Amino acid sequence: MSDPQPFRGDIWDVHLTSVGIHPAVVLSNNRANLRLGHVAVAVITGTPGPLSTHVPLSAEAGLTRYDASYVDITDVHALSKGALRRHRGRCSRGELARIGELLSVYLGL
Repeated sequence: MSDPQPFRGDIWDVHLTSVGIHPAVVLSNNRANLRLGHVAVAVITGTPGPLSTHVPLSAEAGLTRYDASYVDITDVHALSKGALRRHRGRCSRGELARIGELLSVYLGL
């Protein structure tokens, strides 16, 4: 069975060793995602943290676990594509742009 082909902005249920199955958004770029066996993701939570680290997602993202969902840009992981379990949806362009802005500030890029 081949690994799934995720794209930047895709939302997947992923297997995180520390917590089990959890939703996350793919951060790594499409060229790297197609070539490499792993992807970079940020965990999605139901906790509305500060706007400087948490990006709210719309219902169109395909998430149903929480009443509201937020990308926590401080919770980033590099995962094998084998850790991707189920495709849930996609971030909007605006949400993905905001995630990028906050990551840039958080990482000092």
